[in-house]
Amino acid sequence: MTLADDIKFDFSPKNGWLLGAAIRFFAVLIVFVIIPYMAYSFAASALSDSGAAVIGDLDLRGVAWDWVYNMMKYAIPLILLAIPIGFYRKGSYARIPFRIAFSIYLASWLWIASNGGIFSASLSDEWISGTVSTVTLGIDVRYIVYITMMICFAMVFLAFAEFGGNRKKYFEILEKKKDTMSKRKARRLSGK
Repeated sequence: MTLADDIKFDFSPKNGWLLGAAIRFFAVLIVFVIIPYMAYSFAASALSDSGAAVIGDLDLRGVAWDWVYNMMKYAIPLILLAIPIGFYRKGSYARIPFRIAFSIYLASWLWIASNGGIFSASLSDEWISGTVSTVTLGIDVRYIVYITMMICFAMVFLAFAEFGGNRKKYFEILEKKKDTMSKRKARRLSGK
């Protein structure tokens, strides 16, 4: 069997695992959409209860919602890439391109969702007294974002390591699946 035949075989939907696809889909959905939304809801409620939600004309809930909304919106490709990663088992050639795409997009998502690592908000002259008309408050976490992005890019190599370490187990799982299918077919035929 050639490499091209191996790759073609691994991409076959017959070798997939629907439960794995569903598990991976919901795990990524929970991490990148549901948890951020729940954290935002909790924080917005706490800010509202404490009366610190609005500083002058700056509504902190609105600033936080813009960030969380962007974070969830740009996570949609991650959720979609998680489906084939879960569908194809570890040790399959078919899983590698999706893992690589997921890692690269995750690094891009971090950059986009974190606004390049700089979070800022402007306060206008209604809140500030004196000669200053506008003040911009910001948090600079670029280096944390850079380090996290490098870890995401390193995950590309993890796709190959995962493949090499699980190839034998992958064939064992396929063999068991094949045996199970043969036994079912034999029972069906003997029942007729």
